[in-house]
Amino acid sequence: MSTSARGRTRALLDAGLPAPGEPRLLALSWLIKTVGSGLYLTTSTLFFTRVVGLPVHQVASGLTVAGIVALAGAVPLGRLADRFGPRGTYTVLLGVQFATMAALAFARSFPAFLALILVFLLAEQGSTAARGALVATVGEGAERVALRAYLRVVTNIGITIGAGASALVIQADTEAGYMALLWCTALTYPGAALPLRWLPARETRPAGKAERTGSGWQVLRDRRYAAVTLICGVLSLQAQVLSFAVPLWVLQHTEAPTVLVSGIVAVNTVMVICLQIRFSRGAEDDRRAARMCRNSGIALLAACALVAFTGGMGGWQATVLLLLFAAALTFGELWLSAGSFGLSFNLAPEGMHGQYQGFFSLGRGAATAVAPALIALLCLGDHPREGWLALGALFAAAGAAAPLTLRVRGVGVRERSLASATK
Repeated sequence: MSTSARGRTRALLDAGLPAPGEPRLLALSWLIKTVGSGLYLTTSTLFFTRVVGLPVHQVASGLTVAGIVALAGAVPLGRLADRFGPRGTYTVLLGVQFATMAALAFARSFPAFLALILVFLLAEQGSTAARGALVATVGEGAERVALRAYLRVVTNIGITIGAGASALVIQADTEAGYMALLWCTALTYPGAALPLRWLPARETRPAGKAERTGSGWQVLRDRRYAAVTLICGVLSLQAQVLSFAVPLWVLQHTEAPTVLVSGIVAVNTVMVICLQIRFSRGAEDDRRAARMCRNSGIALLAACALVAFTGGMGGWQATVLLLLFAAALTFGELWLSAGSFGLSFNLAPEGMHGQYQGFFSLGRGAATAVAPALIALLCLGDHPREGWLALGALFAAAGAAAPLTLRVRGVGVRERSLASATK
């Protein structure tokens, strides 16, 4: 290869990758972690039912109970990231996830499964907060939002790789295959920790500062941040619409071909990979980020309106409307991701991103917990058309409220001013 060709190749790689150094190391860690997520999401239920031997209702109830209980660990573990540094805290939590995932390979009873999955999900809640705090130490303002948008693209790529790699194991459907896949999933956690060795170990604030100022649990008194968390949590129900409602709706309520379920997911994945970074530009400005959340609500209302009229519709007509639904739903997701990136970082005082990111994750966690029951009641019940329209109205109302939250005074104003003055 000539020098000019190598130069062009290097320029293309640099254009498609985050900046060298810390952002690129963080992206590599994120990719490894999300490949593991793709492996786990597609095969965990099959492992617990076919290998462990648990009935489906026990797996479902165990995951629900553990998921709800684990939410309580988000803020305390995020606060540990503020106190002891996000890199070290995140690395320790990845180690906990490795140990519990490896131990799950030997679980053969419901109590063992429940105990291990609870510890695993607690560590996952904490690692989400610590990762957010780690992103906050790598950049500021537009750079920080752009990095978070890039990492969302990496998430989709990693999960797609993991899900694709698990296809052969699912096809073989053997105990040895599921065991091997679970061990491969476990190994992605120390693999994700490895690139972090080259990141500087920073604390997000001087140890003990929050205790001296009495603001150690400040996020619990920040009404503006709580409102933003609630709004983004409601809008994040769109993820469960895609994963929970769409397969059941297409198969049970329309005459569209069943392969369209995969087609809708493919449209969503490709659009997020191609457009997320572009949609996130300007989200470092609070007002623009809030308007992005508003736009998300409008797009999700349109998506719900489209899908509401596909029930009982002919095959090709339903297919067209469902593909338009997929596009509208993804536009809503893109705007929500961008707006939530900006608001969740911008409205948090510097030095407290761990506890604030932990609190922010509660909105999505709560939405994930209530989504199956809510969506089943509204969209898959006796009056699905009205239910879809009601869900769309909920999305639109939540999005419309986002700009209004900026008028609420947050308790972090003084701390952000102090932080800026000391830079």
